[in-house]
Amino acid sequence: MALSVKRDLVAELLRGPMALAAAGMVVNVFNLLMNLALARMLDPDAYGAVVVQTNIFMILSVVGTAVLTAVVHRESALIGETRRERRAWIRQLRGVTFAAIAVSSVIAVALCRPVAALLSYPHPLAIAEAAIAAAFLVPLYVERGLLQARGNYPALAISLVFEAALRIGFGVALVAAGLGVNGAGLGLALSIAVGAEQTRWAVARTPALPRPPRPRSRPRLDAALASATTTGPVPMLPPPRRRTRDSLITDASIAFGTLVPLALLQNMDVVIVGWRNPDAVGAYAAISTACKVPVYTGLAVANFLLPEAARRRKEGQPAGRALAMAVGCVIAPGLVLTLVGLVGAKPLLTLVFGPDLTAAAGSLWVLALAMTFMAVAMMFATYLLGANQRVIVVALFVCSALTGAGLALAGGAIERTAAAALACLAGTAAVAGWLVYRLHHSDRRAAGRDGAAAGPDGLAAVTASGPPAAASPVITTADGTAGRWGQRGDSRPTEPIRR
Repeated sequence: MALSVKRDLVAELLRGPMALAAAGMVVNVFNLLMNLALARMLDPDAYGAVVVQTNIFMILSVVGTAVLTAVVHRESALIGETRRERRAWIRQLRGVTFAAIAVSSVIAVALCRPVAALLSYPHPLAIAEAAIAAAFLVPLYVERGLLQARGNYPALAISLVFEAALRIGFGVALVAAGLGVNGAGLGLALSIAVGAEQTRWAVARTPALPRPPRPRSRPRLDAALASATTTGPVPMLPPPRRRTRDSLITDASIAFGTLVPLALLQNMDVVIVGWRNPDAVGAYAAISTACKVPVYTGLAVANFLLPEAARRRKEGQPAGRALAMAVGCVIAPGLVLTLVGLVGAKPLLTLVFGPDLTAAAGSLWVLALAMTFMAVAMMFATYLLGANQRVIVVALFVCSALTGAGLALAGGAIERTAAAALACLAGTAAVAGWLVYRLHHSDRRAAGRDGAAAGPDGLAAVTASGPPAAASPVITTADGTAGRWGQRGDSRPTEPIRR
């Protein structure tokens, strides 16, 4: 029995988080190769501008990630009764995303110059390209959300690697063609658009998960309900079904409220350094890019953790094992990078970015540890999103505001900025971890109460006066009136229901 459990655990680990973590590592290698090429093709100021553009794109990409979260919740819930209904809402959502791309592109071009002036950024068109690329990311994330909800993690890993390969190919080619910073942004948008088509093809070949069978009522409970009425039990009314649009908007809004502060926590340090100390942004961008390894790994592993947490909690199963595997997958590369930063930061930066971008080598290990805490906080937040815990939204907004204030007070100095990031992100991870602990503690207390109320065969005690008040089934009395069982244990229906 124990051997079978271990085999199942290893199979799940290899199929889900390890496959996505491996894909995340490949994406990290591609990002490092692209940065190696761009750092040598561009001067330090232009390279710093490309990194700032990438961080702006990452902040704007939370819209797509919020839509992905809503798609995972919607598809995992299996609300649609037929294949035709499922195809209809997916087709409708795809149409909306394409219209949103057109609108977002017009707005991005119109606002890019004022935003560039506000940020003291010398490439306004690059900001518009980052916004357009983030708009193209929405349809890509719709398809990835469907793959997540359907459990096709190998195809999801292929999607991540394929899009990253296109990004390095298009980006380096367009920069080499003489387009500079604008070429990097254009390559980003093109790679995402092509990646979305490849992922849509994978979704078309991935069947939806079968709907779990509805639980049958147990004989003892049926007999108790029958004895309480003269006409026998009547099947319970099905719960009201939310419209697809309403459920998507609600889930996407909650996810957006969580992901906006997460994106700010991940990327605003580079933007703030570029704002407060433009001369140091190139050197800081180099260590920031190198330290994103645990974060990018976490972004890949989150594609496993979100649907697993949502699906298992909907089925009443514990999801703590999936969380533990995800956290382990992001801590390991973060600690390795921290160790490398302690003993060989300057050789690493010289090898990857060249000798002109090694001024911040002494702070590499500090920022690597900070990004490890960031990745852990991301895993906790993703788990809470899957569990529909909205309190994480407030907690992350408070933490991101405090982090922004701390980074701004650092004045753009590299050492102080890295130290402030470490302190603030460690605190954020602690807050998110405490919320996860509180959720599990509540689950254990609820399980204890259910166990105490259960009878010897696992059923709740059914008294002669009627079923438990918590069940609140619909009954029909002899005179034809309908109601629900009262809360005081009597056999008379209360709370009349309008037909």
